[in-house]
Amino acid sequence: MRTVIVVYSRSGRSLRIAEMLAARTNARLCRIDCPRYRGFRGWLRGWRDARRGYLPEIDVVPEIGAADLLILGGPVWAGRFAPPLRSLMDKANRLPPVVGVFATRNRINSTLPLEADLMALAAAGPTPDEPLPLLSLARRTLRGAAGTKAVERFAERLAPLVSRRKLPALLPLQAA
Repeated sequence: MRTVIVVYSRSGRSLRIAEMLAARTNARLCRIDCPRYRGFRGWLRGWRDARRGYLPEIDVVPEIGAADLLILGGPVWAGRFAPPLRSLMDKANRLPPVVGVFATRNRINSTLPLEADLMALAAAGPTPDEPLPLLSLARRTLRGAAGTKAVERFAERLAPLVSRRKLPALLPLQAA
């Protein structure tokens, strides 16, 4: 199966996690680009948009293309996924099934505000009855051995979903 990791990362922390996951799952990496949040004013605009629920225009570079499964990741701003990532999640019905999500945070806290986004993604995913695997890492655990181990465990949890093989929908008929 062709798995693609799509990540939004303004500071580089989420990108670091995505690169580690891509190495462990043999997935292709795509980045979400959002010019609206560049520079110092972009930081302020990002915080305001996260609080208000605004979804900005985004580009995915390179394009997702032919993919069977997605793994999404990015930072948490104001208790919710960053607006560029939520913009992509808003199009979940037009995306390949999402099999896992990872989030980076400034501090450890509840994932309750993320539940609405995760439930919508799980409903559109390959196993809607099961909860969507979530990796949530605080800034202080990203660089240490605990962060690396958490990413490895997350990759192991995703392995059965990522390694599933699709059977062809129609088999060619043999000439009699």
